[in-house]
Amino acid sequence: MKNKLYCIIIFLLGLFISGCAGTGGGLGSISKTNQLVPGMSPAEVKNILGEASQTEFIGNKWVWKYSLHKMGKGFVPFYLSFGKENPKLESWYANEAEYQQQQQLWLQAFPPTEKHDIKVKIE
Repeated sequence: MKNKLYCIIIFLLGLFISGCAGTGGGLGSISKTNQLVPGMSPAEVKNILGEASQTEFIGNKWVWKYSLHKMGKGFVPFYLSFGKENPKLESWYANEAEYQQQQQLWLQAFPPTEKHDIKVKIE
């Protein structure tokens, strides 16, 4: 269990570090999704968002996953759906439930430390 936790921490830190370059609206920024248009080809989407971190076929859809940075929030899981037979962009969305779950993992990985009261004498 402890090894799993360390792996999760290292993975999340890696995502954080690798995405720092994209926080100003560059690749890896959620603001780039404003450029997406239904019917785009996979190549056009890659030109905007870069390579997906994960891809898989689910039923008759080709689903791409990104971890995109949103200012003031951090990295948000973002999914794009393409048709399997006709690979054109059909839909995309941020998965807020998965984001909340990731935040809970961070809280478990870094639990609050003990609170210490410090008394300062001012003269």
